[in-house]
Amino acid sequence: MKIIILAAGQGTRLRPHTDDRPKCMVEINGKSIIERQLSVMQSCGIEEKDITIVTGYRNDVLKKRLENRRIHIIVNDAYESTNMVCSLMCAEDLMKSEEDIIISYGDIIYNESVFRKILDAEDEMSVIVDDGWYEYWSKRCENPLDDAETLMFDKESFLTEIGQKTTELSKVQSQYIGLMRFKGNGLKALLDISGKAKKRSEEGKPLWRTERNYSKMYMTDLLQGLIDEGNRLRAVHIHRGWFEVDDCDDLKLVESQMAAE
Repeated sequence: MKIIILAAGQGTRLRPHTDDRPKCMVEINGKSIIERQLSVMQSCGIEEKDITIVTGYRNDVLKKRLENRRIHIIVNDAYESTNMVCSLMCAEDLMKSEEDIIISYGDIIYNESVFRKILDAEDEMSVIVDDGWYEYWSKRCENPLDDAETLMFDKESFLTEIGQKTTELSKVQSQYIGLMRFKGNGLKALLDISGKAKKRSEEGKPLWRTERNYSKMYMTDLLQGLIDEGNRLRAVHIHRGWFEVDDCDDLKLVESQMAAE
């Protein structure tokens, strides 16, 4: 098993905290987001040699911080003009050579119990979803539906829709956090759908449920493409135990909540 952490973005909404460092190195109560992730992974038995970080913005700072560690670094040189899927595909060779990959966003914090959930996932495609999202989103914004996206699943907890804007609370059964696992045929399907998306964009054809082209694709666009092409992505349920650090208000909220724990 290998871990890929996606941490190429500029984190513009976290400025001035990201003026001199990548988003994943922003500190929460004195410890950076990336160090918190790495500590959790280590506590769960993951070795540094099995971790790859895809970086971009201020990659020099992250490289220097990790220079004496066995963690692998891949740079998305086109981070300014691309999005999450292109960052993931910077590690395409790694995914082609492995049978089991956990993918984590670089701007989230999660505890051991959350990470163990994805470690214990048995399906070929598994996505962590938070059933306790509404209370958390209510603290992040006045109207949770201003920021939340659809996430629906069937009676067997296989995803049917993800990542679409909505004004209907009934279409948000849970919330995606940015932590997932692909193995065996599921990993092959992920690579295949990415290749299909790239080809469609090159031919000027639309993707599944987004107006974005391949270079600007979100991970949720790719997941929705997998669903629409008939793949089965299992929703792995949690109830909190994680935070997203997307802007300065998030940072304040996370620091206050973690200090209170």
